[in-house]
Amino acid sequence: TEDDVYCRCLSRTLCHTATPVTVGFYAPCGHRLESLLAKVTAFMREEMAQREAAELQRGRRKPRSPHGWGLLVALWLLAFYEPVVTEGHLRRKNLEFIFIRFSAWEFAGCDKLWAGLVTTLCHRVRQHFGALPLSVFHVLGSRPRFAAGFSRREWVLKRGACLRLWGLLLLLAAGLGILLVALLVPGIKDHRALKVVGSAVASLSGSSLALGALSILKNFVVSEKKKIERLTNSDRFAGQLGFMSKIRDEVEVLVDFLAFMEVFERRRLRVVLEITSLDLCYPEKVAGVFNAMATLLSDANAPFIFVLAVDPSVIVPCLEQTGCMKGLADNGYLYLNRAVTLPFSIPEMGARSRLRSVEAAIQTREDLLYRIIADNVAKP
Repeated sequence: TEDDVYCRCLSRTLCHTATPVTVGFYAPCGHRLESLLAKVTAFMREEMAQREAAELQRGRRKPRSPHGWGLLVALWLLAFYEPVVTEGHLRRKNLEFIFIRFSAWEFAGCDKLWAGLVTTLCHRVRQHFGALPLSVFHVLGSRPRFAAGFSRREWVLKRGACLRLWGLLLLLAAGLGILLVALLVPGIKDHRALKVVGSAVASLSGSSLALGALSILKNFVVSEKKKIERLTNSDRFAGQLGFMSKIRDEVEVLVDFLAFMEVFERRRLRVVLEITSLDLCYPEKVAGVFNAMATLLSDANAPFIFVLAVDPSVIVPCLEQTGCMKGLADNGYLYLNRAVTLPFSIPEMGARSRLRSVEAAIQTREDLLYRIIADNVAKP
């Protein structure tokens, strides 16, 4: 159909465009947006599978995942190695898209709709990779650095971290050894000084190791989503100094973690955040989402693709009527053009697309469920 052609063109573009990028996915009918987004997602997954197969045919190393045995490898690298972005990594063509659907209508009842956007992003990334790798990265992980030359070495040993860890373990072993000798060896039991020295050395080294483990456990239990929710639920929310900076720090940690996982998985990562139902919210909520996209998630190194699926004829009046946007969005179309990097307009529905929509409309519930089952079988 005509819609297939438009959606495939957009999916090909998103596979080659630089990030971060904000795509204005403009369509006149809100109900039509869901099916169009599903087509774009399917075509991007198809492109992802083709690139993966092509990379394997070139003799590249097989990508890996932070699940199963790969989880242990990821934790080992997180603790003791620093990733390096090499020329070979930059030449990789295989991609993995992480699709996140954010329905603004689901968060329309909260005071800070933009906070829902950030928490949804953090929660889905944590859910995709697992809570343990992200928790360990908060404490022990490091952002990838670029190679000094054309070296193929992607992992460099963190000597400082290794020396500190082995030093603490040796001190702990020495302290426990001194304490056991002072308690068990006859003739030395009466020396109180050995007991004090042994217990002090063992306590200091053991407490340092325990603090690191507790930090990892704290980040494992308290997710980024919960941290942001605590900040927004605070009674001093409006007057907190550096509040936006704290949230931005959480997003920067997320960006660094994605850069680490790119090197680990041996593929490029792209987070596709599809924002829908924005034209069903109040004007102030719409402006808040635009502000979140512009200020919090527009890091130069962020692998984010925002697909803003809206009807411009509805969004533009909302921006023009918002009190906090007076002077900035007096002309809603100009503001939309500044906020959107890549505008993509879907024309009116063609003849073939209309016939396909009519066929889908007259299908029974069993036919629709059968299509879902058939699509699941076709997925790799």
